[in-house]
Amino acid sequence: MVIVLTKYEKRTFFGFLGLYLGSSLFLLVVIGRLFYTSQAASHAEVVLSRMEIAASNISSKIIHAHMSQLDFDMRNIDIAESLAYGLYDENKLPIYTQIPEHIDLSKKIYITKEATFYISKAPTGHLGVYFVVIKEDSLDKDLDTLQNDIIAAVVAVYMIIALIGFVLAKLFIYPIQSQREKLNNFVKDTTHELNTPLSALMLCVDAKDFNSVQNKERIKISAKKISNLYKDLTYLLLDEHKIESAKEIELSKILRDELVYFKQIAQKKSITLITEVEETLFKIDKEDFMRVINNLISNAIKYNTRGGKVYITLKNNVLCIEDTGIGIEASKLDKIFTRYFRATSSVGGFGIGLNIVSAICKTYKIKIDVSSTLHVGTKFTLYFK
Repeated sequence: MVIVLTKYEKRTFFGFLGLYLGSSLFLLVVIGRLFYTSQAASHAEVVLSRMEIAASNISSKIIHAHMSQLDFDMRNIDIAESLAYGLYDENKLPIYTQIPEHIDLSKKIYITKEATFYISKAPTGHLGVYFVVIKEDSLDKDLDTLQNDIIAAVVAVYMIIALIGFVLAKLFIYPIQSQREKLNNFVKDTTHELNTPLSALMLCVDAKDFNSVQNKERIKISAKKISNLYKDLTYLLLDEHKIESAKEIELSKILRDELVYFKQIAQKKSITLITEVEETLFKIDKEDFMRVINNLISNAIKYNTRGGKVYITLKNNVLCIEDTGIGIEASKLDKIFTRYFRATSSVGGFGIGLNIVSAICKTYKIKIDVSSTLHVGTKFTLYFK
């Protein structure tokens, strides 16, 4: 999906992406920080609990040995490998210690950058021991590891979110860009469609035989093209639906009047219009019915081959317009009523005619069927019932 963006679309795209990524990063940092704080507190609590148990066990052994008058080797006390201990007398001097650091024995928990110390006064002077100190030096390393793991997880998740955000931003901007592209093409095609009749009008105005019948017919045809284009654009862009002004009209009369104009258009391509029209009454706005037949018949002529035929029948409340033209691919048939869709770019047009026909048929509940064979022709059938 290649997207070519304008300056303002790029600003919107990157603004949306920046806001999304910035807010996501802020949220991830907050979550990561909260998670780290929670896990660090939990881990510290476990470590301190283990140190407290170790100090309690040593104190219990000292008290038991003293009370039982047993020999007690202070240098050989079982303790977890990650822990070290020290025994201090009443004057806070070491009796035996595995801890080289100076310890502030006035505190219960003593933390430095290198280690955590737990001080217990449980021995209460038994065997001359007044303080038991437990040292644990893995807490800070564990917290550093935890922090690094959380940072790595945040970065990984953020990269995934960034990728998702980029894809979402492209999906967000694609419909806008697509519609802009369609609108640009629509403007270009509209300009091209207007250029043909306007150029013809200018030639007719400057013609020496301005008052000739042929020149007047050319002016009439060109003016009719511009008028039909204006009406289609007004209906499409200004949403001018007139169902409230609908009344029962004679469809065959309007069709015959429009065929006079289309026969002149068809003659230029040596196309023959074969008609069979019966009196048909239907409740519809006259302008809406004219839009329907003008778009269908003009397409039948426009997309026909030179020397081809267009069959137009109106009987039994059914209007059929069939041509012997280039036809429509089967894969595109279900898209021909989509606004701005063009089944082929080989002939002029900007893809609004059939969209208008579809909208009018839906408004008046007119069933419309279409069948087509490539290089054979296309047939539209409308049921006015």
